[in-house]
Amino acid sequence: MNTETHFCLRVDVDTFEGLKKGIPQIYNIVEKLGIPTTIYLSLGKYATGRNIFRKIRHKEKIFSTISPWRRNSIQSLFRGVLLPPARIRESAKTLLKNYNDKELFEIHPHGYNHVEWSSNFRRFSFEKTSKFIEKIFIEYNQIFNSVPITNAAPNFQTNKFYFQIMKEKGVEFLADYKYSEPFQLQFETTEKKSQQILQLPVTEPTFEELLQKGKSIEEIKKIYRKNFKQYTDQSTDYVCFYLHAIYEPFKLRKLLEDLFKLVIKLDMKPVTHKNYKDVVKKTLAIRFEELIQV
Repeated sequence: MNTETHFCLRVDVDTFEGLKKGIPQIYNIVEKLGIPTTIYLSLGKYATGRNIFRKIRHKEKIFSTISPWRRNSIQSLFRGVLLPPARIRESAKTLLKNYNDKELFEIHPHGYNHVEWSSNFRRFSFEKTSKFIEKIFIEYNQIFNSVPITNAAPNFQTNKFYFQIMKEKGVEFLADYKYSEPFQLQFETTEKKSQQILQLPVTEPTFEELLQKGKSIEEIKKIYRKNFKQYTDQSTDYVCFYLHAIYEPFKLRKLLEDLFKLVIKLDMKPVTHKNYKDVVKKTLAIRFEELIQV
């Protein structure tokens, strides 16, 4: 059995309730099984309800995954509408102090102002992109007293300026895409210079996506058993599964635990993104323009 199929568990935290309730729940699950976890934490104000009601008002599609009223808590649905937005900086130091120094957890930024980033980031100017990225670095440093080494773009939304600015800020890698394997993202700077940066993408569909396609819980288990067995048999180097802190640990906990047990049974090697970055093998190169529509 191959022992070097690296398994990365990525958890996105994009609501205040996900921060307050989801992270402790996630930690409780992964601690028992010894699954290192990479947390991507949205910075700035949490106003989830504002985004949902904006989509309803403009008749935008909101059912690409599980409906928001099933996926989010009542508090999250009204956060920023009937409830005031919650700023992470005032809460995170207290809420995360028991987790940030643990071997099982590493915590990185997941953009700034998740609602606005998800809605408009592709259209941001160079100046506004720079402003948002600078806020990421300032707020992350205020919370963790350190400089971020990566970022995961909210809703997988990037633009042509983002990579240059992140590279100039000194990040070591990024996690901005869904793709089948890690890759070097090639991009052109505003000075027309060619550069590249390592991307550690999500490779697996979420439980949400499979449920939305009409798959039952048993069918989802079979899909992962088949896929993960194939990965280990073929010595696939990298697998990344992601979830949201407020949904799967509460609504689909048993399914989540079964997936982690499968990882252990197949002798996959759980690692965080930071640790995998240090052992990543040769990666293919992909131009930013090729990924715009992905």
